[in-house]
Amino acid sequence: MAKITFSLQELLDIVVSNELLPRQVVRIRVKGEKIHFVIKTNIFILPFIPASLGYVGFDGSNALFKLTNVSGPVNKVMGRLHQALKLKMPAFVTLEYPKVSVDIDKLLKERHIRGIHVRDIVFHDGRFTIVLGNDPAAPNKRSQYTHSPVH
Repeated sequence: MAKITFSLQELLDIVVSNELLPRQVVRIRVKGEKIHFVIKTNIFILPFIPASLGYVGFDGSNALFKLTNVSGPVNKVMGRLHQALKLKMPAFVTLEYPKVSVDIDKLLKERHIRGIHVRDIVFHDGRFTIVLGNDPAAPNKRSQYTHSPVH
């Protein structure tokens, strides 16, 4: 078992540098314990929607977030908007406004990362701690790099 700890900004930097966000998400920044950004809608009447994302918890293999928007009246539009954005989300992300779910197992598989399993994700004091373990589905192979005594 291993634990990796990131600040929210560090985790966001990793997500952005690996292009894990839809292209419609722009002007991303961390403020407090939330990620704030703007969603480009390509809708003439409402071209941009300011929003934020807060971590809720970890369930099974899903990291759960709550999507909120900055302006209250926009809530009526979000139901229709998420249908349009759903088509552009990565396969490992599910958006059921206001819930955003990231299937970590699918993400790892899509990125060809094998041999690890995320057991838990904890967010406390502005830091994410990701608890890793061996992938229970992976075959138990001995490493070719095992050290043997030198004679």
